[in-house]
Amino acid sequence: MSENTREITLEEAKKLYNSSEEAKVFLLSKFTKEELEGKAVPSQEEFNKFFEENIFPLIDYSKTKFLDCNNGKISKIPTSRIELKNSNNEWLFDYNYDQKNTHFWYSYYNIYPIFMNEFSLQDVDRDRLTKSLVEKHFNLRDTQPQYWSIRQVLWLRNT
Repeated sequence: MSENTREITLEEAKKLYNSSEEAKVFLLSKFTKEELEGKAVPSQEEFNKFFEENIFPLIDYSKTKFLDCNNGKISKIPTSRIELKNSNNEWLFDYNYDQKNTHFWYSYYNIYPIFMNEFSLQDVDRDRLTKSLVEKHFNLRDTQPQYWSIRQVLWLRNT
């Protein structure tokens, strides 16, 4: 390092972080997003509480649909596969508690941004926290939640 340069401190980096996209890109090469944004990974209790207070209230249970476990189309009889939507009839969750085909999918457009904006999680932390949340609230063990777009879900139903 020459005598006219020095390393930037974390406090200085935090002040510059939102000044421009160029600054953001450079600073992310030196520090983590969590360090720069000051957002720590939440505890499981904090994450669950956030979901309970901010995400679960979005569900309009009157729009609950049972889906055929084989093709994903709406079923007239109760099944182990359930679809949940909000009051605007936008897809939020699709889960199946059948032991042979367990899954838990959540909307990339309607759920994912809410908790990612709140917590700014790395993939490994997001996966760990959502897996534990799904085990607690949906009693789905050994299921890794995945985010899906509605296009992916519709495509899957039509294959």
